[in-house]
Amino acid sequence: MMSKIIFSDIDGTLINDELQVTPKTRDALRRQIIQGNLFVPVSARMPKAIMTAAEQVTKVCPMIAYNGALVLDEMGRPLVSKFMSSKVAGEICHVVEKQSKSVVWNAYSGYVWYAQNDGELVQHEEAIVQVKATILPVERIASLQGVHKLLLMGEAAELDGLQALLKSKYPDLYLVKSAPHLLEIMQQGVSKSSGVKEVAKEFNVSLADCYAFGDNYNDEDMLEAVGHPYLMGNAPADLKSKFTVTADHNHDGIAAFLDGME
Repeated sequence: MMSKIIFSDIDGTLINDELQVTPKTRDALRRQIIQGNLFVPVSARMPKAIMTAAEQVTKVCPMIAYNGALVLDEMGRPLVSKFMSSKVAGEICHVVEKQSKSVVWNAYSGYVWYAQNDGELVQHEEAIVQVKATILPVERIASLQGVHKLLLMGEAAELDGLQALLKSKYPDLYLVKSAPHLLEIMQQGVSKSSGVKEVAKEFNVSLADCYAFGDNYNDEDMLEAVGHPYLMGNAPADLKSKFTVTADHNHDGIAAFLDGME
């Protein structure tokens, strides 16, 4: 049997509302690994935060972080690392602070998460990903080596307005919502699908033999890239007409299809 790659988003897909991989999903993924197939978590999260979830399945695996801006092999070696300009990242954070008193910016550089403040929104994210943010004055963003990703947290309507403003001002950047209250910003050309293609190439597996599971808009291009795309039952309604829909993340949607793989 030819090896397959199983790509999975994390939040709303691999883990349930209690931030756990359910026993049924964990065991289904482990059976695939034992059979010689590859499990690859794909997320907007930083590498350390990816492993807080992925290690519930396996201790070692390739990963796609920051929506594809950083791709690591199973030994942690970078296959892809795409930064946006630190100067531009700093400009965007200044715009956010000027436009809104409630939206909070976050900058991710390498393995470090920098945040605007340690308020409620940041604390909530820290509890989810089990990683502590480092508070950084906005003036210091421009001095970073590079920024893999910006994350804006806030009310959905306010983020929609910022998304439109920033798209017009920075056409070379890729902006996508990973949840109604989360807006991700990366360098143009960065996407989960680009990371998926890089991993498939590295392990010499055809995209036709790849499976992918996701639940939101930032998963759409990844699902379109593989031969076997599956959308979680908790996904937005307008995505459900495009892909095969499985059960939601609280009811073993991943396991439902993996157990039927040949």
